[in-house]
Amino acid sequence: MMVQPRLCLGTCAFGRALDATGAPLDGAAALRGRQVSLELHSPRPNERTAIGEPLWTGVRVIDALLTIGRGARVGIFGAPGAGKTTLLESLVDGCVADAVVVALAGERGREAQHWIARCDERTTVVCATSDRPAGERVAAAHVAVAHAQALRERGLDVLLVLDSLARVAAASREIAVASGESAGRGGYPPSVFAELARLVEVAGAVSGGSITMIATVLSDGDDRDPVSEAARSLLDGHIGLSVALAHAGRFPSVDVLSSTSRTMEMVASETHLRDARTLRHTLSMLDRIKDARSLGIEPAERSARAAVAMEGQIESFLRQSRQRCDRGATLSQLAQLAQVLESENGDR
Repeated sequence: MMVQPRLCLGTCAFGRALDATGAPLDGAAALRGRQVSLELHSPRPNERTAIGEPLWTGVRVIDALLTIGRGARVGIFGAPGAGKTTLLESLVDGCVADAVVVALAGERGREAQHWIARCDERTTVVCATSDRPAGERVAAAHVAVAHAQALRERGLDVLLVLDSLARVAAASREIAVASGESAGRGGYPPSVFAELARLVEVAGAVSGGSITMIATVLSDGDDRDPVSEAARSLLDGHIGLSVALAHAGRFPSVDVLSSTSRTMEMVASETHLRDARTLRHTLSMLDRIKDARSLGIEPAERSARAAVAMEGQIESFLRQSRQRCDRGATLSQLAQLAQVLESENGDR
């Protein structure tokens, strides 16, 4: 029976940057402390606790309309240039979590250096850049997940950022094909999707701790892409980013109508859910009449006219600076918008 390797992980790795072997990338001394097995342990169904608390991120559009439950697995989908890295930085800076683990699998060296430079006292960065062998790129994800496991076992609430699930899949494909496994759909052997499931299933809430996973998935908008399709089936929600919105200068460039959180109803209050539904309905209406308005045709419906009149305020709500947004202010602003929209529609 093969013995699983062990590394010094856990609280001793706070504020540190490591490679896939556990060696430091930040110029500091080697880690010393409790050694942790790299074997992945997904909590059994009876060991998991129900998701019942929100993970506030400090990103207004997510906290208001796509609230993430503590222990959920959420994907950020977007094409290159859609602002994934900037959004991840805001989530890492603003999240209400005890610890943050950032896994960079196959990342560019420049981006990796940027993450290492901004690592703070509650954050650990685990990195294998794109020039490293496929085995190291997959191992970096495993080390990060094992580190998050060790912190959860100590009763901490952990945010695990995996950037990116698509690059882990690509590295896994290299390994599987080299070992003689037959390629399947989209050129991916079946073991690749089993590997993704093993990584994702480790996340979750247990008694006395949690791992909330946010994984990025490079997507060109083709829903038939096998990695994107597999990720959507494994995750508890997805946040879609729009290149058009990013080019228009909106941060974050979240396309609310193409995004969903399956845990929001478990953690948000009835008032919050009602206000969020009101704003999403208005965004849907604005999207529906967009083509007609581009031709100079103004809507006749009262609710549509009210939506158009509020468009500027809605846009201001959906965009923010890089500063963290307080959850109380976020929910208050959402309630004010919803109240005006409902009163204009005659619902209040």
